[in-house]
Amino acid sequence: MRLTIVAAVLAAAATTACGSSAPAAQQTQATDPPSSASTPASGTSDKQQPAVKAELTMQGKPGLGLLTATNQGSAPITFQGWPKLAFTNAANEPAAIPVEQKLVPGEGPSITLQPGQTAFAGVLFDMDDSNSFAINEMTAELPGMVPAKVTFIGTDGQPIADMSKLKVSEAKVGTMQPAAQGVTVFD
Repeated sequence: MRLTIVAAVLAAAATTACGSSAPAAQQTQATDPPSSASTPASGTSDKQQPAVKAELTMQGKPGLGLLTATNQGSAPITFQGWPKLAFTNAANEPAAIPVEQKLVPGEGPSITLQPGQTAFAGVLFDMDDSNSFAINEMTAELPGMVPAKVTFIGTDGQPIADMSKLKVSEAKVGTMQPAAQGVTVFD
């Protein structure tokens, strides 16, 4: 029985390898629909892979943003706590920007987002020019989920195309909340 299973797996791998010059894993990722809400990614079996749309809308105060995470998948997702923020610099390398978790506006409740629903968190960037990094990209990882690329939205409501002008030395992030009220009130 084991020999039959091993032979079947090897035969399938050989067929895939012979049928294309691209590795099978790359083909699978390229053809999977982006809304595969509950299929774990390879190597991340303990994390859900929802289709989350993440946006950071800059507010009137310099460095202050409203982070939104919208469930664009077909299944509910549940999480609690802070989003984990990560940055890349202008060379597209990881930027070592410290992120402090704040209880803003308070403890983060357990949140279940149905498809189409949104959760919120406040983000405050310290933009001290002497220690700042020009950032190229930011990702937000909801607790227990895979990271999602964050789209930055300016105060004019339009996506920020040139991120190189945004220089950050450190960040503060509040807890994810089911409503936007109070999430951007940092002390």
